[in-house]
Amino acid sequence: MSIQNKKKLAVLLPTYNAASYLKESIDSVLNQTFTDFDLYIYDDYSQDNTAELIGCYHDSRIFYIKNEKNIGVTKTLNKGLDYLLPHYEYVARMDADDWCYPERFEKQLQVLDKNEEVFLCGTQGYWLKDLNLSPNEGWSYPVSAEYIKYYLLFGATFGHSSVVLRSAAFIENELRYDETKVNCQDWELWSRVSKIGVMVNLADFLMKYRIVGNSNHRSPEKQQIHFENRSKIIASYWAVFGITFSEVEIYNLYYACETVSNQDFRTNVDKMIAAFNLVFEESKAELSVTDQKNFSYLLARKVLSYWKRSGVSRNDFVVWFFILRQVQFMNKMRLLKSIIR
Repeated sequence: MSIQNKKKLAVLLPTYNAASYLKESIDSVLNQTFTDFDLYIYDDYSQDNTAELIGCYHDSRIFYIKNEKNIGVTKTLNKGLDYLLPHYEYVARMDADDWCYPERFEKQLQVLDKNEEVFLCGTQGYWLKDLNLSPNEGWSYPVSAEYIKYYLLFGATFGHSSVVLRSAAFIENELRYDETKVNCQDWELWSRVSKIGVMVNLADFLMKYRIVGNSNHRSPEKQQIHFENRSKIIASYWAVFGITFSEVEIYNLYYACETVSNQDFRTNVDKMIAAFNLVFEESKAELSVTDQKNFSYLLARKVLSYWKRSGVSRNDFVVWFFILRQVQFMNKMRLLKSIIR
């Protein structure tokens, strides 16, 4: 189907037993300044009053599809993409417990329409327990495609429910979520997209993400699985830069909270810093001065985080000297200040 024959935008909203939040999410989508879209709510066999809630809406743009059994969010997302990508120029993600500002779609489509090389566009957002709050500032994802490529070594880099995908790019490259992933499916997909296409984030804060205590990666019983999945994705992505880490090494360096000997610490942090030095040197040809500075601080924070979690004393000046001598991605004085803080 040619772009001329496709409709402009579909919104893919998966839900499962989220009726208590769903109305806020739907209303924020329906209240967009850009109105030429259809909203597809894929219900993964909810057992609450989701169907009754959606039945109260009388908006021709809403389409409700309920799975015949619970298949999980990843398969539900792929089910939605398989149907929507061939029929719409763009597909926007939305989650049942999040909220978007009215200008979200308008601003994202302006970028996508003007930049055909962009595979997907995300936005900034506020992470909140109470969506009634309206903060003045918040923590930001990287904006430029160049910095996003490097930032994926450490984080998912996009608010999952903020992204808008270019359908033609996802069809042509057969891009779908990995259905073996029960979490981090977005991060894993973006790490594959980054190898073949351009991804950007708007600087605008156009989302509110609800912090839910029992979510896939925040519930204590699922956190270990979440860290293990992260470690697999990161280890695989480091190979893009010609650097080899095992999943176990990434887990130990990024997430583990286990005491190690001073000798093991020096061995581990030496490999970590060597990789950071190499990737930072490569990034200098691509990143702006501001992004270089931010990337440098990100790398330093990762080293200091591992140091803290390793149980090795922060008062060990032999370790101070060792780290200061090895690090090349940051000015020694700035690194020293970071260690002291």
